[in-house]
Amino acid sequence: MDIVTLVPAFKPQYLPDLLNSFRNQTRAPRQIIFSDDSPDGAYGAVLMSEALEPLRRGLAIECHTGPRRGGYPNVLRLLEHWAGRSELVHVMLDDDVLYPEFYERHLVAHHSARLSCSISRRWSANDAGLPIAGQPVPPALASTPHRIVSLDADVVFMSTAIECKNWFGEFSNAVFHADAVPVLRKPMFEGVSYAGLWDLGAFMAASLVAPIAHIQDHLGYFRTGGAGNSAQFNGPYMKAAHLGYVALNMGGRRLGRYTEAQVRHAYAVMAQAMVQRYGSQDDMQPFIALLVRLAAGEAQAEADFIARWHAYLQRHDFF
Repeated sequence: MDIVTLVPAFKPQYLPDLLNSFRNQTRAPRQIIFSDDSPDGAYGAVLMSEALEPLRRGLAIECHTGPRRGGYPNVLRLLEHWAGRSELVHVMLDDDVLYPEFYERHLVAHHSARLSCSISRRWSANDAGLPIAGQPVPPALASTPHRIVSLDADVVFMSTAIECKNWFGEFSNAVFHADAVPVLRKPMFEGVSYAGLWDLGAFMAASLVAPIAHIQDHLGYFRTGGAGNSAQFNGPYMKAAHLGYVALNMGGRRLGRYTEAQVRHAYAVMAQAMVQRYGSQDDMQPFIALLVRLAAGEAQAEADFIARWHAYLQRHDFF
C-alpha cells in the first residue's frame, strides 16, 4: 500500500518542522502534494527555496497554486491533484507535526483489515511544539491493552456528535482509504452540511463505508494558539465548529443513527454552551434562539436552522 500526503499550505513559518517530520519517518509517504494557498505565493517560494533544499532532499514533493478561497476548497483542489493515484490518502495540516512512526503504524492498521480510515492519538502542543495535553478518549479505549482497535459506525456515532465531543482529533492524525475519499468531497448528511466540523463529520461518514481503526499511540501533535483557526475563538471557524455539532446531530437523526429524544437533549446542551461562549455575539443570537426551539421539538425549527446555517456557511465561504 502507498500513501500520498496532501498539504493545504498557508503558513510557511512551520515549514522546517513539517519537512523534518516527513524526513524522519520510518516509512515515508510515496508523494507529498502541497497546494499553496498563501495570497502571494510566499509558501511555495519558501518551500522551494535553496535554504530548504536539504530538508526537501529525498522527498517526492509537488507544489501547486491553491484556489485561495480558504482551507476546505484547498483540500478539494488537492484531491483533484491526487486523482486516485494511491490506495491511502493523508491530509496534513501545515502547522502540525508527525512523529517518526506515524506512517508505519497507519500502514500496519490498513494491512490488518479493510478500513475506511485509521486515526491515531496525538498531543496538543503550544506554538513552540511543546506537548501540553493529551487526546482524551472514551474510558473503554483508555483501558484496553490493544494498540489498534476497530470501531464500527454505531460506536463512532454514539461516542461523538451526540455527546458533543470530537475525541478523534483532526485530519492530520488520520489516513483515509481511497474508497472513503468521496466523504471528503461532500461534507453533508442527508441535506445538512457539517462544514466547520469537516474532520469529525468525515470520520463519522467514513465509518458508514467501513470500520475505523483507532491507533492508541500518540503519533504527532496539534498546535494550539498561534495563527490557527482554533486560536480565533470569536472567528467564524470556531463558531461554525460549535454549530457543526448541531448539524451532525440533525444529519445523524435523518440517517436513523439518533433518535428524536437524543438530538433534542444534544440541542439543549449546545444551547447552554452557545449562551455561555457566544451569548454576547450578535451573529449567534438567532442560532441560540433556534437551538431553544430545536430542543423543544418545534416542528419548523429544523428547516429554519438549516436555512440560516447554510446561509452562514455561504457568507463565510465555507462551501
